[in-house]
Amino acid sequence: MKSDIVEIERWETPQPQRDDTLCSAHGKKWCTRELVADVYLKNDGSDRIHWTVCQHWLDNEPDVEKHEAPDR
Repeated sequence: MKSDIVEIERWETPQPQRDDTLCSAHGKKWCTRELVADVYLKNDGSDRIHWTVCQHWLDNEPDVEKHEAPDR
């Protein structure tokens, strides 16, 4: 199911991943990067989905650029 970004809240200080706070985009299995933002998504099944993400996800997810484009 396709999700759309509603909001991105970037943190002032990156935080390490912990058992209760993991990179939602990559999961604990392979992402060990520090977390840098809360991302809120919506899709047909839910109006508000919360993800915590690493900088790699922000830099490589095409929808981030679309969301932050000035002509929105």
